[in-house]
Amino acid sequence: MYNSLDIANEFMKLAKEEGFTIQPMKLLKLTYIAHGWYLGFNGKPLINDTIQAWKYGPVIPVLYNVIKRFGSGSVDPMTVELYKEKDLEKDDAEFVKLIWNNYKQFSGLELSTRTHLDNTPWKKVYDGVHNKPIPNDLIESYYKSYINERRAAK
Repeated sequence: MYNSLDIANEFMKLAKEEGFTIQPMKLLKLTYIAHGWYLGFNGKPLINDTIQAWKYGPVIPVLYNVIKRFGSGSVDPMTVELYKEKDLEKDDAEFVKLIWNNYKQFSGLELSTRTHLDNTPWKKVYDGVHNKPIPNDLIESYYKSYINERRAAK
């Protein structure tokens, strides 16, 4: 298991390799989405940081507090790298790359909108009260259900 900055750092490296920049909202949502898919496929968390339901969707406060100063501008990759604790194992790095390849074309706002859909963990937890934790079992259940629906459709 990693901290959210380890995963964010991996996204920043992938973006840099492809000539992309990433804004804070997009980095937060990519990290959350990667965590969700990881829970859905593996039944265990990718990150050990708390995820909270905020007004504009799920937020990882530890990551948010490091990158919020960039506002709507691009996150400086060196800032994220300074806070990472460890490099990802090869399989986990490949998993994050798979998420990147499937979501890199979306803006932070588009990713945020996806996290607000009916039946999402955020939608089930957020009731106007800021900073309510979103439990991993709720995130896992949502993504497992989505995975099972996709498999059944094939």
